[in-house]
Amino acid sequence: MPGVFYSMIIITKPDLHGAKPIFIMQPLRWLWSLLVKLYLHFDTLPRRVAIQNSRFYVVANVAQTGAWMAHLGWFFVLLYLDVEPLAWVQLFSVACYVAAIVFNRFAYHMVSMTISLSEIVLHQIVAVMFLGVDAGFQYFIPVVAIFPFLMPGGSVIWKTSLLLLCTAGFLYIQLFLVQISPLYAIGAEALGWFNVSNIILSFCFIGIWAYYLNIAITRAEIILARQTKELALAEQKAEQEKIKHELTLRERDNEIFRLRNIELKKSYDEILEQKQVIEEERNKSRRLLLNILPEETANELMNQGKATTRYYDSATVLFSDFVNFTGMAEKMKPEELVKEIDVYFQAFDQIIRRNNIEKIKTIGDAYMAVGGLPVANQSHATDVVKAAREMMEFANERLQQNPSAFHIRIGINTGPLIAGVVGNHKFQYDIWGDTVNVAARMEQNSESGQINISGNTFQLIGNQYNCLYRGKIEAKNKGRIEMYFVQ
Repeated sequence: MPGVFYSMIIITKPDLHGAKPIFIMQPLRWLWSLLVKLYLHFDTLPRRVAIQNSRFYVVANVAQTGAWMAHLGWFFVLLYLDVEPLAWVQLFSVACYVAAIVFNRFAYHMVSMTISLSEIVLHQIVAVMFLGVDAGFQYFIPVVAIFPFLMPGGSVIWKTSLLLLCTAGFLYIQLFLVQISPLYAIGAEALGWFNVSNIILSFCFIGIWAYYLNIAITRAEIILARQTKELALAEQKAEQEKIKHELTLRERDNEIFRLRNIELKKSYDEILEQKQVIEEERNKSRRLLLNILPEETANELMNQGKATTRYYDSATVLFSDFVNFTGMAEKMKPEELVKEIDVYFQAFDQIIRRNNIEKIKTIGDAYMAVGGLPVANQSHATDVVKAAREMMEFANERLQQNPSAFHIRIGINTGPLIAGVVGNHKFQYDIWGDTVNVAARMEQNSESGQINISGNTFQLIGNQYNCLYRGKIEAKNKGRIEMYFVQ
């Protein structure tokens, strides 16, 4: 409060017309900053939450936050109305929603959803028993019935069970509790207030969910429209090039026929020049394709029009990311953040290329590469560990130059996998298999400034590097895995 009071003091500055008050801007800036932070809190995914669950996470986060705030308000209202047992139930509900929010942020979406729906159904039954159906608490049950199906993943049986729970709870209220007198009589005015407020809150939740679902759909439509436009422009350009090429050939033939001997040489020179231009364009296309695909895959795609998906008995996968990236990103300007990431990734690209490793892709602040493909070799594990050490050396040198630079951590695993090209537009070379998933777990269980490798990789690199055995460590969805830090 002292800071707010101080900011509201009228500060004056002289001008041609005298003193002018300028006391309103600072509170508005604070209010705007608070609104932005609240929006980002609801719209920004934690690192643990998968992108495919973003819609459910945002909607659940908003709904659960609104729910615990509403229950906290009802606690004081019910105390005022002397309905103390039901008032204390509100505090239990607040605790349930806080727990659901925590589970949701840690990507335990099914647990979060189960806590929320169970609380809603049981709470409304209890509320109707205490105050009667005229208070309108039962309206929330149909509103949340669609809640389980907002998440793309998860067990369909479990979601259906939650829907049946909502249905059973609502029917119990409408068929049985409606005939029973409430335990507390709080008066028609208070009942009317509860009824109206519950209807308003129910529609507010529906509106908020619809708003965030509309945002998700709009974003998808914008991306689709952009890709459609790019495809149309590409097709138009290809057609123009085809027409231009045909016109050029016609002009060449007419020139040869008209000029005969003397002009024949000139036309021939033009043909050679055009051939050189075409060859240069073809080389440009080839270089562009090689920049996004391995050479062997790019050649296969250019020569045959498609690329074969291949299985590899043994390959080594590397994941790296920046420690506390989200926190550091909030403190940096967008252009500075992108520039700093580019410095790291350019250096990583050179290291990967130098060690005969194939870069797969970058995902946000994560960098993914693999050794041992598209051409299989026996040194892929050693190559990848060597590259990881060079990446860590670069990061340490960067930190010496700039103490506020990024810290990185790296995870490596070796095993069988499948590799190939997905899609037929904006080709992307990718890899799949449990080996990739375990490599990601190696990175997640690594530490700042450390290279964490699995037992499979350790067996292949032998005594070439000093390694610190960490024991068997629990990895998400993978059980206990042997892990080593490369020294």
